Amino acid sequence: MKISTFEQQQDLFVQVLEELSRHSNPYEPISGILKTTCDFFGFACGFIYEADHTQTFHLRESYVRFNTSICETIQISKYLKPDEIAYITNTSAIIIHKQDAKNELEKKLLHFFHMNTILLIPIIDAEKQLIGIAGMMDRRSEVLLYEPEVNAACSVMKVVGNHIKLRVYQHKLEATKESLLSIMDHMGIDIYVNDFYTHEILYANKSMADPYGGLPNMMGKTCWQALYSDKTGECDYCPQKKLIDENGEPTKAYSWDYQRPFDKSWFRVFSASFPWVDGRLAHVVTSVDITENKRNEELIKEMAGLDTLTKLRNRRSLLYDCSEMLKRAEESGTTGYFLFFDLDNFKTVNDTLGHQTGDELLVAMAQELTENPLTQDRIYRHAGDEFVLLCEDTSSEKLQEILDYLLGRFQQPWQLSDSAPVCPLSIGVASFPKDGDTVEQLLHASDTAMYSAKRQGKSRVCYYEAQPVKSL
Repeated sequence: MKISTFEQQQDLFVQVLEELSRHSNPYEPISGILKTTCDFFGFACGFIYEADHTQTFHLRESYVRFNTSICETIQISKYLKPDEIAYITNTSAIIIHKQDAKNELEKKLLHFFHMNTILLIPIIDAEKQLIGIAGMMDRRSEVLLYEPEVNAACSVMKVVGNHIKLRVYQHKLEATKESLLSIMDHMGIDIYVNDFYTHEILYANKSMADPYGGLPNMMGKTCWQALYSDKTGECDYCPQKKLIDENGEPTKAYSWDYQRPFDKSWFRVFSASFPWVDGRLAHVVTSVDITENKRNEELIKEMAGLDTLTKLRNRRSLLYDCSEMLKRAEESGTTGYFLFFDLDNFKTVNDTLGHQTGDELLVAMAQELTENPLTQDRIYRHAGDEFVLLCEDTSSEKLQEILDYLLGRFQQPWQLSDSAPVCPLSIGVASFPKDGDTVEQLLHASDTAMYSAKRQGKSRVCYYEAQPVKSL
């Protein structure tokens, strides 16, 4: 039996360390180190196993001579009890000689590997989990080592084991990174990150980058260069100032809705500041496609503003549209008219021909008024058989043309499915800003004028005349 000297053991350590540090790929020399170490201590084979997420151990590197075979995979939970696995995990090194095997665990290991001598070094992670096994074995005969050599062999294998531990961590880190990137690419949210101060794009997920030519087309550019073809500087609406406090520290997230110019898609955007991986302050922007939501909102808004029977805009729309019209008139200094009218004998139609015919009449009337250029986009159903026509920036001549059309058309019968009723109009006219500069004032003035038309015999037009204020 050859006995190595202390100097020889030192030389082996130096050789192992030099091999580990010499290569650009630090794991390339592992198999060679196993050969050198096995030859030095007289073992027939050396091995490195790494565990996967199922705790199956896979052979990663090995050195074998004399036709010695080693298992490619080890499912140790099938052969060892939990307390035996715990023992291996909590032991710095295990060396077993067949003639000295004392307990059930040692006998199991000798039998499993079909070896006479085994040296095992468990590789343990920071959570005290068994993530790998390094070691040497021999089945020809027992490898007898003196205690200093045992210590030296264990020390060398521990150095290799610690190196493998780094590889396991690296693989886990890479796998975690890939998983996170995959999650980011498939979570249904667009994400990009840029440098808070230089605005350089640092990261974008796939769904964010694809519409802009892919990630390579974005990296290294400022956010406005990557996202817009016509911008030469920071966007006016960029919320960055809202994302840090007076000391430059990150604050809460900020959100807004944005419409992408080239395809008109809508996004709900969230911005926040946070430290990037290299310590610099970064700006993360996430966005969710809400185009369908926006369409539904517009549809709901439209439906809420429409009369269900006639499909004309309703009183709710009238109040909003008239307010906006009055604002424009005030800004431009223009005038216009507010027409309020109802059907003079609509109650008779309902009483004699039925409410279904009355509804049919209102639908036919609404369809014609929305198709006629004089009244389309101006007509509203106020309530029942009451309607309003807004005449923005309209001359007195144009107003008269509209009134003549309304009075003339409503003197004619409406051809319905089983009748042809005639329903003349009584029309009240208020002008703005003379008769009012709010929706309420114009409604009151035109309604008052309409009732004057009814009192004067119906089927006519009356203009609002303000009552003089009586002196006390």
